[in-house]
Amino acid sequence: MAARLVLIPLPMSESPRFDVSVILPFGDDEEAVGIAVRRTAEHIRSLGLSFEILAIDEDSGDNSHAVLALLRAEVPELRVTHAPGRGKGVDVGAARAQGTLLIVATPDVASASLDGVGDSCRRLLAGEGDAEVALARFTVAHRVRALVAFRGARLLGPAMHRRLAKRLQVRNLSVRVAGTGVAAKTPVGRLRAFAARAGRFA
Repeated sequence: MAARLVLIPLPMSESPRFDVSVILPFGDDEEAVGIAVRRTAEHIRSLGLSFEILAIDEDSGDNSHAVLALLRAEVPELRVTHAPGRGKGVDVGAARAQGTLLIVATPDVASASLDGVGDSCRRLLAGEGDAEVALARFTVAHRVRALVAFRGARLLGPAMHRRLAKRLQVRNLSVRVAGTGVAAKTPVGRLRAFAARAGRFA
């Protein structure tokens, strides 16, 4: 009996459909979430990248959904889904994303400025590292390589990106971190940063 070759298709999450998936967890953010989605779409379009925006509802109790519903015609890349509670939006978004890269931001940051995201995307798409974290602003990471770091994460507030940086680093990914209180990329970098601080306070 001749052997038969059986092709098993990869799950959709393993085969990128977009350059970028933007994960935008929101709670009671009706004041910012619409502006955030609109500005994010404009910013990513200006980079010439294909994208989706995953707005993840973390138990919002205000009019955030109504605001997002009004944007569907203007931003066809928008998908709205639910997380099982506060802090779970990044985990849910990463699991459902279909982009090569993940961008994680909050509505307040995305509605103000995503400056620097384009440079991070360009470097990561060119193979220069696995992730970049701008503390208190955004995280950009290769979806497939970073997925395990996002799984099970409970992330809220200003510390979200610092915690993501640590989760990525402990999995031996190449992570570039920028911003106030920057975590060093390597043990040698951490030693140099400590020595610099020690010298400053000597």
